[in-house]
Amino acid sequence: MLKSVSTCLSCENLVENFKCKVHQLEVELNNVCDSHLSRPSLNKGSSCGNCSSYQTDNCSYPTKASEGLLCFDWKI
Repeated sequence: MLKSVSTCLSCENLVENFKCKVHQLEVELNNVCDSHLSRPSLNKGSSCGNCSSYQTDNCSYPTKASEGLLCFDWKI
């Protein structure tokens, strides 16, 4: 079974080029630290139906969005 873990790749401190903006280091897949702050991420339960932008003016694809559909603009 696949599970999500709190690695640096799921941290809101990670910026472009896999750099940690807190520690100013390049991170790798298995790095973790005590400053980790989880950011919202897609998972198998993510869909338009539980996206905070669904049926609002903030939805990027209002004509395509529907219950059960997943897009990469999904937000908590």
